[in-house]
Amino acid sequence: MAASVALRAQQPPADPIEPEATLTRAAERVVEFFTRAQSLVVTETVYHQPLSFGLSGDGPGRSIESELRLSWAPDADGDAASEAQTLRLLTKVNGRKPRSNDPRNCTPQEHFDTETQVLSMLLPGKRADYTWRHAGRGKIDGRAAILVDFQERRRIEVTDVRLLESNEDCVIFNVEGGTRGRVWVDAESYDVLRMDHHLGGQAEVQLPRKLRNRAGANSSWTIERLDTTYRFKRVRFADPEETLVLPVSSTSLRITRGAGTPRLRVNTEYKHYRRFMTGGRVIQTPQD
Repeated sequence: MAASVALRAQQPPADPIEPEATLTRAAERVVEFFTRAQSLVVTETVYHQPLSFGLSGDGPGRSIESELRLSWAPDADGDAASEAQTLRLLTKVNGRKPRSNDPRNCTPQEHFDTETQVLSMLLPGKRADYTWRHAGRGKIDGRAAILVDFQERRRIEVTDVRLLESNEDCVIFNVEGGTRGRVWVDAESYDVLRMDHHLGGQAEVQLPRKLRNRAGANSSWTIERLDTTYRFKRVRFADPEETLVLPVSSTSLRITRGAGTPRLRVNTEYKHYRRFMTGGRVIQTPQD
């Protein structure tokens, strides 16, 4: 007992329950990232793989390659509350030039050229949309991390359900609200190293009337599971030397009851970051 008490006395004090200080410093790093990343372009490769009941590969997948850049403009009064948007330029599908009449062009990356950058949820004006709770400490990629759990206040809602005009076998929809998960923050630099997002319940997708009228068609789908993990790592640039913590990958698993593709895994990689810099000089002309 004496030895046990002595060991416990040597442990560092417990982390504070209130995560606000961690989130504030992490948000400062996010703002720096958004500001700096607007001069970067990266190649995004997304691979959609249908899965069997045992979550192994089931049939051919689909590879989508795009060029991405970040767009972010704080509010006019300098408030960093506005969300950053990722801008996408589609370049290849299954290694070839995209075709507008492709019967399998049913991936979000082939039809949405913008999406909200996931780190936007940490900005000061967005954090009130979630509840936050300190979840202890851990380690990731050899770095000590502070863990913060979150729960979105808004309930789960499926919006903008529609058939794709160029492919009426494709249903497009958005799932909003109900997200819960964990943020892994570097204990030294306060950069975000990982984010885990989970759908906090089931979501019902009411299908468009035109699809419901087909023989044997379901009136709705049920999204039973939607999990996504985002990873961030240090990327080095030369001339001049600079190191930035940037997105490197994400993995998503979706299980939908009643859909044509009931189980789907989506792996995304961000590679070949390029930095664009410019210079200028003042030229003085002779006075008359």
